[in-house]
Amino acid sequence: MVELKPGQLVRSLAGRDKGNHYLVLEKLDQKHVLLVDGRSRPVARPKKKNVAHLQHYERRVDPAQLDGPDQLTDNQVIRHLKELVPETGAPEEEV
Repeated sequence: MVELKPGQLVRSLAGRDKGNHYLVLEKLDQKHVLLVDGRSRPVARPKKKNVAHLQHYERRVDPAQLDGPDQLTDNQVIRHLKELVPETGAPEEEV
């Protein structure tokens, strides 16, 4: 099983949000993480998702830029996602 870390870029593989990109906000346990995208899933209302339903990428936000969930804003999340996800919709490197 892959270890997901806060700030890591992921894409949903199952559910109504299939194909959407998110940042990992927090790891809850071995099977679940909290995800944010700044729009439909703001920092105040993160999405709980099973890690088995996620595709992870090696791209992630610099940990120094993440001051914790209390300091992270939706605008920062949106900006980080725009930087990490190219205009084509999916990062080149898939794992």
